[in-house]
Amino acid sequence: MIRWWLFSGTAALFALAFLVLPYLISVPADAPVGASFTLTVALFTGLVVSLLFTLYGIGRARLEIAAYNANEVDIELFEVDGDSSPAEVTAVFKSKLNESRMYTPAVVPGVSRSYDFIQIVESAGEAATGWWRVASRLVKLARPPHAIRISGRLRANAEGQHQLVLEVVRQPGFAASPLLLTDDDEQRLLGRAANAVAALVIPRSKYCRNQQWARWRGAKIPGALFDAYERANQYKNERRYDEALAEYHRAIELDPANVHIRVEIGNLQERLDLHLAALVTYDDVVTLCENRNYGPSTPEAAALLLARYRRALVLGRGDWLAHDWWLADPKTRIRQTRMRESIRLRFDRYRATVPAPAGLLDDPDGSANEDKAARLRAYLCEVAQYELEQLIAEKRPRHLRELLSDNCLRLGLLAVYLRRLMANAEMGSPLKGYSAVKGVAVSGFEKLANDTSWPPSIDALMDVVAEQLAPRGPSSIWHEHYNAACVYAVALLPSGMRGEPSATKETVRVLAADEKKTLITKAIAQLDNAAASRHSGYLAQRRPWVMSEDPDLSTLRGQPEFRAFEMITYSPDRPTPLRPRRVHAWELATYTSNLVRHIASCLAHAWRRHTPQPRAFVDEAAAESWHRAENEAWATVSQLASGNQEWQTRYQSIKALQRWSRASGYACDDIRFPAYSEQDLFTRAAALTDDPDLRKEWQLPQGEDTINKETELYLRRCGERLVALSHLLRTPGDRGGVPRTRKEFQQVTETWAALADWFADGDSLSPVSTRQARFERAFRR
Repeated sequence: MIRWWLFSGTAALFALAFLVLPYLISVPADAPVGASFTLTVALFTGLVVSLLFTLYGIGRARLEIAAYNANEVDIELFEVDGDSSPAEVTAVFKSKLNESRMYTPAVVPGVSRSYDFIQIVESAGEAATGWWRVASRLVKLARPPHAIRISGRLRANAEGQHQLVLEVVRQPGFAASPLLLTDDDEQRLLGRAANAVAALVIPRSKYCRNQQWARWRGAKIPGALFDAYERANQYKNERRYDEALAEYHRAIELDPANVHIRVEIGNLQERLDLHLAALVTYDDVVTLCENRNYGPSTPEAAALLLARYRRALVLGRGDWLAHDWWLADPKTRIRQTRMRESIRLRFDRYRATVPAPAGLLDDPDGSANEDKAARLRAYLCEVAQYELEQLIAEKRPRHLRELLSDNCLRLGLLAVYLRRLMANAEMGSPLKGYSAVKGVAVSGFEKLANDTSWPPSIDALMDVVAEQLAPRGPSSIWHEHYNAACVYAVALLPSGMRGEPSATKETVRVLAADEKKTLITKAIAQLDNAAASRHSGYLAQRRPWVMSEDPDLSTLRGQPEFRAFEMITYSPDRPTPLRPRRVHAWELATYTSNLVRHIASCLAHAWRRHTPQPRAFVDEAAAESWHRAENEAWATVSQLASGNQEWQTRYQSIKALQRWSRASGYACDDIRFPAYSEQDLFTRAAALTDDPDLRKEWQLPQGEDTINKETELYLRRCGERLVALSHLLRTPGDRGGVPRTRKEFQQVTETWAALADWFADGDSLSPVSTRQARFERAFRR
């Protein structure tokens, strides 16, 4: 665009010269008569041509700017072969294109910050006629048309699928090859088309400076890559986490070196309590960046910093990692064998600095696992402290300190140190106060240097937090106050694994009532400060992490003060609930139960539709096809019952449910993680314990202990039900023959309906034992 500005400037100078020359040149008196006329015509012609070139140069320069900004798109009315309205189809496409967004990295897991980057404009057309039309076109040389124009045609192909042909023209001098997209669903097809257009626009625009796409500058981003990334963020925002994780992995298959997407995968794995997987993902990012020598000035610098920071915090939650490593159920430990092998190799990097004690990273053998889990927990916290101390000691450029400030790192270090102090106290070998792991001293922790108790002195802790909040260069206010809240919340945690109470030891003291009140008040005050520092849209993006997913806040959520904070900050449409420590585990268990219920309801609906009328003919070929689908459904339910902790298993079940729903016409809402409420907790607990009085207890004032007790009971009963279902379906095989009669069709329908009723905790009023017995009778029939 610079050359066109130079061209227009040069042309303007020539126009000025032609304008001034008549005053500088005089025609001699003895010159021929026509010389004066010729000179006048020549100067006037030069002036007009120079002005036209000036306008043309300005127009081309502005066209180049518009193409680089890529924020205005002109969409022509689509051609549609079929019953759909062209105006309606075009409007839907515009709406989908407007939903394409740019995302920026976030320090705390949650919905990524985003912003619109495409603005759809309409062409006004040519209203003027005659010489006014010529004049208007001359003026438009300085006001060029929109740089990106899109036209399309929607039709049906030979297989009956929707097919969309798109043509994207980017002026000047670029026209993409026509895009041909095919899909069974028209809405999904238009969404894919919108993402394909955005993928074409980004690499040749200023938005390629966005960190996720910086390496694609001047290249062609595959439409499937951008579509997968956009869908992943959309699903994440809708709490459809399994589908979001699948889309992120689809994006990584197309762009394996994109470390920014890998960081977002790690964030989502944290939200799903997949702590070992998150540790591997973050370590992969660090290793990839180190192997490619990505420095602080590269687009990957932010991803590297966030991956190192989040890896340290995941390591700091050593109780979760150690539990998954040594104390998980046998099935989970078997599935994680390869992951443990990978993690053992990754800890070789600490051989010279923080070596792992012998045997702590071995495979579980069933003996003395509790002791090894406690020791591994303390070791992982030590490694986390080492990583954060190294990160604080390193010099970072200003843009990275604005992303993750020194105070934010220091407060994260303080939270990790408290977890290490807790782990060692629980193990019976308390630390001798704060000290750096490998001599990288961090100032401001002196008041904890001689404190060996757990929890530490509340006064000393408050002084250290205040010291870490003192201004130090660029700041990220929200994260600093949020980390300060996490520090106080960690001091409230029980010292057992995963924030659970454990047997009282001499090295673990019980908080006095006034100390607990002080910690709660301080934590809520810091959350208030964090909320006040950012706009409400940012708070909405962080809400799931704060309200239910961050393990550091698990005890704080069960306090009345936290309910008041939620009410004031988020103004929900119903009274704020008192949350249990394992609220996210409740969400996962309820989500899995809902998935089983929807699969069973869908199959019952399908077989009810297939059931022939009395004395009607049964199409044997169709019946065999339906029978094969039923066997596939039983295999899917069996895998879900036995492997419900694996997101891949749940995702495959969701995809199968969506396929069956489309085939049968079953109205299935999108399966998403439910929002916790006390009413749902007690209603579902009542349905699983045959205690109808529990349904009304949510209306009564409840304490923290009652909520945690009912949650643990509900989680245990959900697990027992899935185990019972797994045992029943262990060898489903080919269940009987192909149904031939109306009665056999009805029996199949009844079996699926009984399974749906067994898992309908929020709706069913019959005792769970009755519902289970009904299903077992129908299944064995």
